[in-house]
Amino acid sequence: MRELHCEDRIGLAFEGLSREGTVRHVFTTRDRKGGGNLSLSGNRDRKAAVTERAFWSSQLNLSPCDWVVGSQVHGAQIAVVDDEHRGSGATDPTSAIHSTDGLITQKPGLPLYVAAADCAAVIIYAPGPKPTLGVFHAGWRGLAAEILSQGVTQIAELSGGSPSSFLAGIGPCIGLTHFEVGDEVSSAAPVSRTVHFGTKAHVDLAGWAHDQLQNAGLQLGQIEASGLDTAELPRLFFSHRRDGEDAGRMGLIAALEA
Repeated sequence: MRELHCEDRIGLAFEGLSREGTVRHVFTTRDRKGGGNLSLSGNRDRKAAVTERAFWSSQLNLSPCDWVVGSQVHGAQIAVVDDEHRGSGATDPTSAIHSTDGLITQKPGLPLYVAAADCAAVIIYAPGPKPTLGVFHAGWRGLAAEILSQGVTQIAELSGGSPSSFLAGIGPCIGLTHFEVGDEVSSAAPVSRTVHFGTKAHVDLAGWAHDQLQNAGLQLGQIEASGLDTAELPRLFFSHRRDGEDAGRMGLIAALEA
């Protein structure tokens, strides 16, 4: 991923999408004081999160009041959004789109947001005939429910394009070494993405997401994975596995160029 130096923070952007120049996007990181949380819910500093949302919005020349946010319940429900959804979840978590882990739009300039703190935030862009953008919260439950496969299908139908022309990025997420899992997860994950260290099973979440995108028709060279482990890099990332229930949230913010 490409580093974007933004005052005292580093933003991350996918190389392929950045070269394309058709999608404004950033995956956020923590600031130098350990802050940087974007979540308005839970036992977190809501005022600081509003400030953080405004900061990253300004870097992308977007309005923080326009963000469209899903409530993220680790499912596979996807919402197609446009102007009527503008601001859903932007300033009040109770107004986020209910039980939604994927957002798709064809509206230029409409900011889509996915929160992450170990799960993978995934972006998919279809160049046409009707440019279409999707962002997805892909934890193990969402991947088991085929959220990315469903997302690719919906984007193909809306854009009129072939998945072979799509670009995708898989953001920083918990890595294989730190993602030790029990039977519930290991039985749902692909055998090819499950490794046993002694008696303990570990799952490659980013690899699972990558396989699902490729199986849905995306070309190997058009899927970019960050390769960064959220649990391993506390200076840059929050991690639910490492920090516990009240861990902050980074985020993927993206919008089609106006």
